[in-house]
Amino acid sequence: MHKKFLPYMVILFLLFGNTMFVLVPIVDIGMETDKQIYNVGDPVHISGNVTADGVPVNDALVAIEIVSPYGSPYLIRTVKTGENPSGYWKVQILNLYTCDSVGNPKTLFNKGAMAYVFISIKSYDSYLTHHVKVGFYTQYSDNSLLIAYYPFELDVEPGHEIQNIGSLPIPANAQSGEAVIFVSLFSDTPANAGTAYCPEKTASFYIASTTPPAQPQPQYFNITFKMPKKDVKLGNYMIYARSMYQNSLATEIKSFKVILVGDIVKDGKVDMRDIGIVCGNYGKTAIY
Repeated sequence: MHKKFLPYMVILFLLFGNTMFVLVPIVDIGMETDKQIYNVGDPVHISGNVTADGVPVNDALVAIEIVSPYGSPYLIRTVKTGENPSGYWKVQILNLYTCDSVGNPKTLFNKGAMAYVFISIKSYDSYLTHHVKVGFYTQYSDNSLLIAYYPFELDVEPGHEIQNIGSLPIPANAQSGEAVIFVSLFSDTPANAGTAYCPEKTASFYIASTTPPAQPQPQYFNITFKMPKKDVKLGNYMIYARSMYQNSLATEIKSFKVILVGDIVKDGKVDMRDIGIVCGNYGKTAIY
């Protein structure tokens, strides 16, 4: 019996005897918003952490994407759970600045004009080609959204550096003053299970005139932004968070809702029709 199984044991040893097994931790993302329903103009605060085998870590990157009720990106960020995330970034942003259409540095743009962003990306991988999706997120000095979108995606070959210029449209009704652009490199959108290649990079620019500096963004896993008071899309917003930590993927998905308080007739504005309904029902009571 033993001699009969000996050849199979030899084969198994040859196949697996020199194999090194690497244990990866169980990674999880915990994420919360400070409330579930927001009124138009409210600030939104997202916080969370990354754990490995149940222990919080302070050196992870988290790719964040918020998708609006219309399915378009509302926020695109790469946040850190500590000051100095560890890791070997296979793809990195070498340089980032706002410029004109041919790459000359420029920091002042008019409303209704087209701004441009120069970005230099390098692969430090010696063997693999990496597909990179570039995410732009820009905000005003009060943390409200200017624009968020994915301007382009590309393949970066091993050891190569790629330079590109992305367009950044400035709305005609944009706020005057300082704005900040946050650029992230993802394997795909976080909503499609993409993760961050490296920490995000930022650059400041000005629209029409200057104002006090933009508020610094937290370096931990915290994001605060403000819903605009006008022309905001009402409904459910989806938050997608992905983190690749020590070769283990963690995913978290949350949602919040934006409403217009006082819009009784649900026509997207608060006017005398809404006030009339409130006045007509004044004094009535109900039991919940």
